[in-house]
Amino acid sequence: MDREEKIDYSLAICAYNPDERILTRCLNAILQLDVSGITTEVLLIDNNSSTPLDSLPYIRAYQEKIPGMKILSEPRQGQTFARFTAAEQSQGGHIIFFDTDNEPAHNYLQEVHRLIQQYPQVAAWGPGNVNVDFIDGVAPDIANIAKIAFQHREEQQVSFASEKEWQPCYPYGTGLCIKAAVLKEYMQLVQEGHFTLTGRKGKKLSSGEDTQMIMLCIRKGYAAGVAPALRLTHIISGSRANRKYLNRLFYGTAVCYETCLLQVFPERKEALEQKAISSSKFIRRSVKKLIKAKWSRHPQPMFDYIQFLAMNTGVYTALQRPVPRPVSLILKYLEIE
Repeated sequence: MDREEKIDYSLAICAYNPDERILTRCLNAILQLDVSGITTEVLLIDNNSSTPLDSLPYIRAYQEKIPGMKILSEPRQGQTFARFTAAEQSQGGHIIFFDTDNEPAHNYLQEVHRLIQQYPQVAAWGPGNVNVDFIDGVAPDIANIAKIAFQHREEQQVSFASEKEWQPCYPYGTGLCIKAAVLKEYMQLVQEGHFTLTGRKGKKLSSGEDTQMIMLCIRKGYAAGVAPALRLTHIISGSRANRKYLNRLFYGTAVCYETCLLQVFPERKEALEQKAISSSKFIRRSVKKLIKAKWSRHPQPMFDYIQFLAMNTGVYTALQRPVPRPVSLILKYLEIE
């Protein structure tokens, strides 16, 4: 983590058993990036894939074509470990995280560079325009919900903030550009046990890592934001464009929120205790809302119900209180944990 920063941007792509169709589009977009006047490196982190990525012909072909591309191996399963490896090996003043299903626009780096120069008070930037591409199609009744879940955005202006609650203008992990110094401090806090949330691990969709990175920027006095000139396509396969996956995604995203904020801002604990509903009320509402959601033919009530479960379970988890057993049984029945 003490490596000298010698270049402008380190582009980190964390991969675990990637879909060749999708990673090919990502790497092709990386190859096409305009790097005029900018120094970069590309780090592809193989996070314990079943088939080592450096053994795949199409990966090796891109490694030969993309200047400064390195393939790193991280055997410990989990996005956090993969990102740690990227940060430890990076030499950039800023690190940009692209998932394997991200296809940044040709001018992405140029626009990031311009924003950083124009707004030095902003430590983290993300795309203000995200187009979701369902390459295998998506059922019409969940299309709009799925677009939102997969971070569709159409911002009209540069927007940033420094509030200690999540703001609509805060960037997600998709295409996230963050100051390397802040990222390395985040890593240190994780290693010391102050931050315990991790990125997605295998098939587990609970996260919170990206949110904690953004909130650490805020704690350090910076702002975070998005810009419409930062454009990216989010490529989604059929294995993710379905109700079951979305249920798990909504739950995993929301359940970590309160723990994330409490660990970054411990002074929130008193307000969080006031927010917690009683066990009896949590159980009654959970059962009542489940019945209504199951009777509905439209998927939205179930998604709303899962958000309710996630947010309230998240409060209990943040306060280290046991989740009522009937609620735990519902979570198991829904197969969303």
